[in-house]
Amino acid sequence: MKILQVNKFLYHKGGAETYMFQLSKALMDSGHEVKYWGMQDRANIVSDFPDLETENTDYSNDNSLKSASKAFKTLYSVTNKKKIGKVLDLYKPDIVHIHNYNFQITPSILPEIKKRGIKVVQTVHDSRMVCPNYKLYNLKKETICTKCVTGSFINCVKDKCFDDSFSRSLFATIENSLYYHLDYYNKYIDRFIIPSNFLAGLVRNKINAKKIQVIPNFVDIHLPSVKDNISHEFLYYGRIIHEKGIFELVDIFSDLGLKLTIIGTGPDEMLLKKKIEDVKNIQFLGPKYNDELFEYIRRVKYVIQPAKAYENCPMTILESFALGIPVIGANHSGFKELIEHDVTGYLLDFTNKEAAKNQIIKIADAPTDRLKKNIAVFYKSNLSKEKHITQVLAIYRDLMNEV
Repeated sequence: MKILQVNKFLYHKGGAETYMFQLSKALMDSGHEVKYWGMQDRANIVSDFPDLETENTDYSNDNSLKSASKAFKTLYSVTNKKKIGKVLDLYKPDIVHIHNYNFQITPSILPEIKKRGIKVVQTVHDSRMVCPNYKLYNLKKETICTKCVTGSFINCVKDKCFDDSFSRSLFATIENSLYYHLDYYNKYIDRFIIPSNFLAGLVRNKINAKKIQVIPNFVDIHLPSVKDNISHEFLYYGRIIHEKGIFELVDIFSDLGLKLTIIGTGPDEMLLKKKIEDVKNIQFLGPKYNDELFEYIRRVKYVIQPAKAYENCPMTILESFALGIPVIGANHSGFKELIEHDVTGYLLDFTNKEAAKNQIIKIADAPTDRLKKNIAVFYKSNLSKEKHITQVLAIYRDLMNEV
C-alpha cells in the first residue's frame, strides 16, 4: 500500500509531527510505502517532493496578515492545490493521510485529492475543527471556552481568542466558517481518526459521526534496560506556555520544597526563568529531545502535567507510560481517559492549590511499584504500537474496499 502523509511541518515541531513520523515508521516496518508532503523548511527531516513543497509561510504575527494576498492564502491556496495535484499524479498513493494543514496548506487541497478517487484519512490532533483558536481556552480571561463548539465561530472574533489579536481571530473564524459552510470536511474526508473520546464528542457537534473513529495515539521508544529509579524528583516537560499551568505548578512547588525539574521551550520561557531564579528546589533545563529526554524521564518518580487548557491525547502521558513512569495530571479532558486515579497515576484539581499541595505531599514518598505494574498492563492493552497500527491499517483497507 502507498500512503502519502500530509502535514505543514516536516520536522519534529510538536506532538502531531512526532505521531506522524512514528506512524510512518510503523507502516514502513509493516511493508508499506510512505512519502511526505508539506511546507519547505531548512529543518525538514524528509523531503520527498522538494520542488513541489508549499511555500514557507509564518503567520505567527499580525503583520503577516496585513497584505491582502497573504491573508487570502490563509483561507485558500490555488498554488498549493496545483502542487498537491502534481504530487498525487507522480506518486499515485492509495491513501492520503492528513494531519495539520490549516493556514499554511489550507483545505483547498481536499477536492484535488478527491477528484482522483483517492481515499482521505485525517488524524485530528487538536480542536481546530470546532475552535478557531484551536485551544478551547481564552488566554485573556484565563478560562476554558467552548462557545464555538455548539455556537457560532464568530465568538472567536468577539473575544479575540486567537492570541488576543483581532486579525488572527478574524481569519481563523473566516476559515472555519467557510469550510463548514461548503461542507468540505464531510464531502472530502473519508474517515477521521480522533485520539480521545473527549475530543470526538466535541467534533461530533460539527461532523458526521459515522466518519469518526477513536484510536489513541502511540509512541515507540527503545532504550537499553536500566535499574529501577529511586528518584523522588517530579518532572514537568513540554511547552512553556501559560495555559499548560506551568506557573501555578511553580507556585505549588515553591511552597512544598520538593524537587521539580522543568524541561521544554516556548513563548513564556523568559517569564518562567525570572519566576524561579530564587527558587532553589526548582530547576529549568531548557529543551531536550528524543533519547536524551527519554533517559531523563525514566529516572524520575513522577511526571506532572497541570494543564489549565483542555488536552486531547497528550503525548507526554504516552511517553511517560511507555517508560513506566506514573503521571500526575489535570482532572479533565483527555487526561481522564489515560490516567486512572490511584491506579496508573493521579488526577488533581490544580486550580485548588491547597488541595493539590496536600495530595502531592501525600504521594511524594509513597512507593510507585503498584502504579508501574498497572501502567505496564494498561499500556500493552491500549497504547501499544501493534494495536495502533492494526487499527489504522484496518481503516485504510476498509476505505480501499469501498465501491
